[in-house]
Amino acid sequence: MEFVTKLLWSTHYTCSGEGMIQNSPIEKLTTAVFGFALAVGALSLTAANPKTTTDVVEGLFFFSLSFLILVVIWWGTSDIMSKIDQGKPVTIFLNIVLLFFVAIEPYLLNILNINPQLFSLSSTLYAIDMAFLMGLSAALCHRLIKENKATLTAQQLRHFMIGRNSQFVCAGLFFLSILPQFLEWTLAGMSVRVLIWFATLAFSLIVSSRNRNK
Repeated sequence: MEFVTKLLWSTHYTCSGEGMIQNSPIEKLTTAVFGFALAVGALSLTAANPKTTTDVVEGLFFFSLSFLILVVIWWGTSDIMSKIDQGKPVTIFLNIVLLFFVAIEPYLLNILNINPQLFSLSSTLYAIDMAFLMGLSAALCHRLIKENKATLTAQQLRHFMIGRNSQFVCAGLFFLSILPQFLEWTLAGMSVRVLIWFATLAFSLIVSSRNRNK
């Protein structure tokens, strides 16, 4: 952590009057990693070489899940990072760990698509990856609230608290889906584990949309 922090701090950046870092290295890295993950996820569909209609549908199914989750996390993270002091060591560390889980997401998605024999392992790892993504996003939001509690309006504070709490709930649901019985149980021919993922995504989108409208 100390080495990574010093490395990032050694890179030149400029600060605005409010002390927030504009076009900082961590901000550029965040944008690049999310873009990379989305691009690799799309390329993995062509690499899967589907043989049947079912293969095509399943590939699109998992990619859509991954795409929506990453976009939701990127959306929330961008909003948080634009308002938080990006130069603090803990913030840098949390963001870099989050980017690690973003970067490995396409690899896990690709295994889910092309190797049904490893579905038990790969789906467990994917759920863990998503749980950390949601949890770390919530942790960054918590730091934002902690750092700016005195200056945030009551409406802003409520907005970020709802966002933080919903992300923690989503992280918990992804961890819950790791339980073996959710892999064994099926509904309409689909693993309950995957259905939990979609329910979690729907919950996150609904809460985020209602929170922003307010």
